[in-house]
Amino acid sequence: MMDTASLPLTEPTVAQRLPEGVVCPCERHGRLSATPDGAVCEACGRHFHCASEVWDLLIGERFDDEACECMWCNEEDTGRHLVANYLAPELRRRFPDRDPASLRVLSIGCGVGSDVEALNELGFAARGIDAGNRSAYWARRKRPHTYFLANAKNLPFADGYFDVVMMGCVLPHIGVGDDTYVTRPGAAAERQQAADEMLRVTASGGALVLSSPNRRCPIDFFHRLDRHSHRPRLHSPAEDFLLSVDDYARLLHLGRATTSVEVLPLRGYWGFYSSSRYLLGRILQIPVRWYFNEFMSWQWTKPLRATALNPWLILYFRKQG
Repeated sequence: MMDTASLPLTEPTVAQRLPEGVVCPCERHGRLSATPDGAVCEACGRHFHCASEVWDLLIGERFDDEACECMWCNEEDTGRHLVANYLAPELRRRFPDRDPASLRVLSIGCGVGSDVEALNELGFAARGIDAGNRSAYWARRKRPHTYFLANAKNLPFADGYFDVVMMGCVLPHIGVGDDTYVTRPGAAAERQQAADEMLRVTASGGALVLSSPNRRCPIDFFHRLDRHSHRPRLHSPAEDFLLSVDDYARLLHLGRATTSVEVLPLRGYWGFYSSSRYLLGRILQIPVRWYFNEFMSWQWTKPLRATALNPWLILYFRKQG
């Protein structure tokens, strides 16, 4: 795990100076003033530091996710596949009159950061935040200054700064005991705080793209009890770890703060890189690929995407303009 507090600090470079749109993640979102070794909030007095071009703007707990190089490499491939085959085409379709360079995109819980890097390589203005061990991977990125150590419940960005805010399977892990499926007391309030922060930093008329397993589906292909096993996790649709479309709509104040929500098709979202490394995985993924890329992506099955028949939700919200 990368501990930015222990890394040597150098004189601020262009990349280390406070980027545009960055504010203190405190409740008052105070202005940050540069200091010889970092920055200080004019509202709350907190001090923050930058090491190896990455600003540590963390208020709140770290997420103790598993530090595994093989998992990080899989996430590297998955993030690039996601951008090339799903996110970038979707953003171009949704914003046909916008130059990608004018679209500010935030990835919350970006992990190793390959999605952010791929978006930037395609000309988008992307940034990423994470509070987990995967942030150690950012030193390998081409633009480490586009990543920030931060907590989703306390985002270090100005109101309405981003045109698009993305969050992939992050909300279910908020209010949960580290990398488990057991929620803590107060989890609902923590998740609402994160959702409100997402809304705060999204521009009027902007988009919020969220994805995660569907609580209503009793088969969870994405949180296996044993990461070396291909068996899915069976769970009760009443559990409070995962979320449904209705749960997300409530958190994002559909009808008030957001005007609409679409449950998007799954085609192209997953690259199935992890299961492709094993013969058994390649065999088992055949029906899953068909179900995701075909059945759950056909226009006539659109009404089924919010039901228990859909194991993975991709939701597109529009913020009130």
